Amino acid sequence: MDIAKESVYWIFRIIIIGLALLFVILILGSMMDYEVDSNDLESYVIRNKIILDKDCLAYEGYRTELGIIDANKFNKNNIASCLNTKKGIALNLTYDGYSETILINEDLADKIDFCFDEETFSCIRKGYNLILNDNLQEIPARLIIDTIALK
Repeated sequence: MDIAKESVYWIFRIIIIGLALLFVILILGSMMDYEVDSNDLESYVIRNKIILDKDCLAYEGYRTELGIIDANKFNKNNIASCLNTKKGIALNLTYDGYSETILINEDLADKIDFCFDEETFSCIRKGYNLILNDNLQEIPARLIIDTIALK
């Protein structure tokens, strides 16, 4: 009788271990199918650097403020010196009815109209609602960042 009980326990153990292994294999298999596009990743890093880095656009009072950009830093020289990329970047800042555009690596940045050609260009557009700090005056603003690269 003890041998019968023990064999039933072993059968249950084998089934539970088999289900656990199947579950792990399914999870790992689904992760293996996930592809990371290097253009998406690089665009994400560039956008975050532009907005969050104190050397780019982020406003720095006592500390670097998240979601607040400095109007005095929004110029081509500052942004070009803070970024080291071969991608074309178009920044469009809109506030109080004004709109300013800066193009970095103009050879690619002015190709934004050709983004419909997905075989040749990789174009990613992201918009951010931010606060623009202009001489201690805080103004609601919208920053649109386009990154353009050749595939």
